[in-house]
Amino acid sequence: FEWKPLSNVSLAFEPGIFWNKTYTQWIDVFGDPYAPTYGQRYVFATMHQTEFSAGLRLNWTFTPQLSFQLYMQPLISAGDFHDFKELARAKSYEFNHYGQTGSTIDLNDGTYIVDPDGSGPAGTLEFSDPDFNYNSLRANAVLRWEYLPGSTFYLVWTQSRSFESESGRFRFEQSLEDLQHVNPDNIFMVKLNYWLNW
Repeated sequence: FEWKPLSNVSLAFEPGIFWNKTYTQWIDVFGDPYAPTYGQRYVFATMHQTEFSAGLRLNWTFTPQLSFQLYMQPLISAGDFHDFKELARAKSYEFNHYGQTGSTIDLNDGTYIVDPDGSGPAGTLEFSDPDFNYNSLRANAVLRWEYLPGSTFYLVWTQSRSFESESGRFRFEQSLEDLQHVNPDNIFMVKLNYWLNW
């Protein structure tokens, strides 16, 4: 979307939304002599991912010699993992789902504990909860001044802020609010060009 409220001002907004469901998202591999897949247990999960991104651009030309540009890019991404499972046997796309047919799975303080064969001889497996939330905001502003023909002065400001959590839930408004409370990294730069007309 682009809007020009004045002949020298333009605003552009480019939103994007992405949904992804992966049935066999890789989690980890564990050595186990009782595993039916060459002494290794290959663990997968179903992942639902939702991601919102956008680009917001402002162009403002004050005079032919003086202009201002602002670009902002928010990103909100969440991944929810469930239905943990392992390959049932080699050279197949069949799975043993944890929590079924005698196996158990429990979540304790952010760590999954799995007993793949219940009362069988195999030991337990442990892995961290892979759910994720990643949120970021990047901004870039440039003031350009042509103080002499062919000679320019630039003042640049760049800000970035981001944070991660492990809820796995996509919460648009909450993520934007949390980004406001993150301590940003700010960078200021000055560039001066002078044209030597020899």
